[in-house]
Amino acid sequence: MPTASNSTKLKATDVLDSRPAIFGRTVTSTFRKMFSFKHQPPGNLRTGMIPPIVFGSLILNIPKLLKLRSYLKKERKQHPADDVRILFYSDNLDETNGIANNLRNVIPYMRAHGMHAFLAGNAFNTRPCGVVENSYCLLLPRLFSMEQLGYANSELAIPRIGPVLRLLKRYPVDLIEFETPSPGAWLVCFCAKVAGIKVFSHYRTDVPTYTKTLVKAKWMFHFVLWLMKVFYGMTKPVVSPCKDYADILTSQLKIPANQVQILPRGLPLEKFSPDLRGKGTWEKYSDSANRKVRFSFIGRISKEKNLEFLNGVWKKFAAKHNDVELMYVGYGWYLEEIKKFFEGDNSVHFAGEQGGETLASLYADSDFFLFPSVTDTFGNVVVEAMSTGTPAIVSNYGGPHDIVMDEAAGRILPIDEDAWLNALEECRRIYLEEPATYAKMRETAHERSLKYTMESSTKAQFEFFRKLKRDAYGL
Repeated sequence: MPTASNSTKLKATDVLDSRPAIFGRTVTSTFRKMFSFKHQPPGNLRTGMIPPIVFGSLILNIPKLLKLRSYLKKERKQHPADDVRILFYSDNLDETNGIANNLRNVIPYMRAHGMHAFLAGNAFNTRPCGVVENSYCLLLPRLFSMEQLGYANSELAIPRIGPVLRLLKRYPVDLIEFETPSPGAWLVCFCAKVAGIKVFSHYRTDVPTYTKTLVKAKWMFHFVLWLMKVFYGMTKPVVSPCKDYADILTSQLKIPANQVQILPRGLPLEKFSPDLRGKGTWEKYSDSANRKVRFSFIGRISKEKNLEFLNGVWKKFAAKHNDVELMYVGYGWYLEEIKKFFEGDNSVHFAGEQGGETLASLYADSDFFLFPSVTDTFGNVVVEAMSTGTPAIVSNYGGPHDIVMDEAAGRILPIDEDAWLNALEECRRIYLEEPATYAKMRETAHERSLKYTMESSTKAQFEFFRKLKRDAYGL
């Protein structure tokens, strides 16, 4: 079990994190304080600091990496060929988002079932040092960090390599899976290649589309697209959660089709149940007792989720009916703008960031779940909503429409205002006038969510990991 407590050198007055606590995350150990550059604001030109830091860190550590390579080669020969040890690396673990939430559920499940899985990323800039959370999630001390351009409350970061090398010697791994093509991932990828560790990647974030949505400079989009081609070219094979993004990997990022692997994702569905409906949770965040039809958006409140579009649709829909209600559940940089947009509108309520049974109950209390995003490669929240029996209305792009499948469990729509208005009208009518049809939709939604269990996804993943290990090391 990775810990860093033997290197702890903190004063009693030190605060581990100046941010509000995140639900379900507990610091169990800390790294010692280490030097880091001052956290930087966003800026196109400031990103020019990243390559020198990445390559400088790599060059300075080449002797240690070559020594680690020799050690791992000898150690691997003494380890059972079918026993795969894997490190999942992601730079966005120290915030609330779908990737972080999914990984923080998957890795404990794998470890509880005898699989040697580890999770690592960067500590957020609000921490004075790196930490270990829940005894398995390593948030490494950072060397450099800056705000991500166009994406408040998220950052680009580069870890210190020293702690990484010590941990890899203490806890050797056979594979490293990269979840995001961030600066830290580039550095760890280069280091892994020098150390002789097989790397591959998971296409969890539609970075080019995010960039096009959030950043005005056109040259930045083309630059990011070129970087993605290089990164995913270095980290083949690439795992995709759905066919849409498998096609994007081959057409836009030029990954050979035989180097793209579609693998299912799993969620802890036992936390979500239709039985949580009607327990009074919704009423804690809504004072509109006369509103009979409940819609919700649950997730990160940010512009790339296409919430500007949803806000416009809802304004027109709610203007026609005094019995409909929309609940936003979550937190993000766009939240205050939405609150201002709906100021004085009693059809919209905000429950804030939630977790545990409260979150599951808000899903269950929703009559319909709205998710207009066109940038999600999967859609954890769609599965969670459907697992509580709530039909989902999603866009026809990306992973969510694969989950919903057809109108038996919700609606799949183009990003067209009239199409969404008509769908909301139809859903309201079904709920109010066709209870049997609505009950069947809830039943079908729940049934379809069950294909995304932890058991089925982790079994498929580890079969894939074992093949990767055999092919990489000739075992």
